[in-house]
Amino acid sequence: MKRRSGMLACTLLAAALIGCKPAEVSPVYGTYLADYPAASESLTLKPDGTFVQSVTLHPHGRPVTTAGRWRFDPATAFVIFGSGYIEVLDAFGRPRPDYAQPLAGIVDMPVIGCLGSLYMGTGQFVLYAKNEGQRMPLAAKACGWVL
Repeated sequence: MKRRSGMLACTLLAAALIGCKPAEVSPVYGTYLADYPAASESLTLKPDGTFVQSVTLHPHGRPVTTAGRWRFDPATAFVIFGSGYIEVLDAFGRPRPDYAQPLAGIVDMPVIGCLGSLYMGTGQFVLYAKNEGQRMPLAAKACGWVL
């Protein structure tokens, strides 16, 4: 009996830590925040398929704001930005000199739920947390996304 309850507890903990993908778009709407060594960002995904992104470089940079179109692919749980997305960091994790210029191509990133919170991105360089008064640092640490 002890072994079964221990296995059940481990299974539930693993499921919580692995996370889940949203199956529909409505939970994805909202404002996501990211704060990392190079910058702070706010990214709002609106139900009409538009987004607004604001980026402020550290220390004391001026905010740069952009807007564009986005969509959600429920099969992969990826948000796909068709235009206007600003990517601050290059492939090596360094700030891009032309970061304020939105990318010309498509950008996509996964959305995942963990411990009741939604996150967007990979966490390699930039991880957005949905701003819902959640425990972002605790949940991100538990899910292995410590930046």
